[in-house]
Amino acid sequence: MTRVVMVHPDLTQPIEVDEVSVPHYQASGWQREEDAQQERDAAAKSRRQKGK
Repeated sequence: MTRVVMVHPDLTQPIEVDEVSVPHYQASGWQREEDAQQERDAAAKSRRQKGK
């Protein structure tokens, strides 16, 4: 079974869950680590562009 690393915006410790459980965790505010990183990167890029 595939495992996925998930992070929560209010917590510092990531967790690893079975991929089939992802929707359950997402409903509680958890995000896939890759998705959270992409959002942080996009926000940083937006801030840099506004600062020009």
